[in-house]
Amino acid sequence: MPDRDAGADTLKKEVTVKQLLRRATRRTRPSQVFSVVPHGRETDANREFASDREGDAVAWFLGALPVFVIIHVICVKIGAI
Repeated sequence: MPDRDAGADTLKKEVTVKQLLRRATRRTRPSQVFSVVPHGRETDANREFASDREGDAVAWFLGALPVFVIIHVICVKIGAI
């Protein structure tokens, strides 16, 4: 008899889990999801890839690259690296 009770308990648990999973899949999701950023809210997930931001990034890269190369050369010459 204990085997039958254990089987019935397992069956009840399985049915309960299936019901909970069905309910979870039926839940509606919000139409617009906002990602949390440290100092505000970001509404466009692809903003970092926007065409208007590429110019700034390229300018910063081309401006900072020579500075870092010069610092690296100086550190190599004095034996710090």
